[in-house]
Order: sequence, then C-alpha cells, then structure tokens
Amino acid sequence: MSAEIRQLGEAIRSARMKKGLTQEALSELLDITPVHLKNIESSRRKPSVPLLFQMMAVLDFSVDALVFPERAGGGALCTGGLTPEEIDAVGRLVDVMRRRNRGRE
Repeated sequence: MSAEIRQLGEAIRSARMKKGLTQEALSELLDITPVHLKNIESSRRKPSVPLLFQMMAVLDFSVDALVFPERAGGGALCTGGLTPEEIDAVGRLVDVMRRRNRGRE
C-alpha cells in the first residue's frame, strides 16, 4: 500500500471525525455502505473520483495538501485575473505571513 493511499484514508477519517460524524452517518450521506467507508479509511480500498469529490463537499476538506504537501497548512489562493507581477507580490506576502506565523509557534 502506498503512503499516498494511506494518507488519503487518514485524511478522510480525520475530516469525518472533525465533523462529528460516525462512519454509519457519513456512509448514509454518501449513499455507500459503512463497510465500504471503513475500507477506504483503512486504506484497503480507494474511493472513486466522483465519491472523493462527494466526500470533499460533505466533509469540507481538500486533497490539496495530500497532492501538494508543500501547501499543507495553507489555503488555496485563486489568482485568476491577476497579472504576473500581482501574483508574484501575493506569493511574497504569503511567504512573509507564513514566516511570521512560524515565529509565533
């Protein structure tokens, strides 16, 4: 089993628990069996892409941090409509804010 699949199962489980949902409650919302959800959370099965998108919507979580670990801890920024110079300035601002926040830890 790959580390990515294991991380995905753990992320789904963590997001479910943050929402205060049992496996049974979430599986009902997703219209899957509790056994199927248990297998996904324990990394024995992979969710289909449509199911993964449904989970992301129900649980308010993103696989962004799993796919792009360097972005972990930060949200995604929409830079559509910005000039390259503006995108660069926003990137520098985000870097400064992250360094400042690390200093507070």
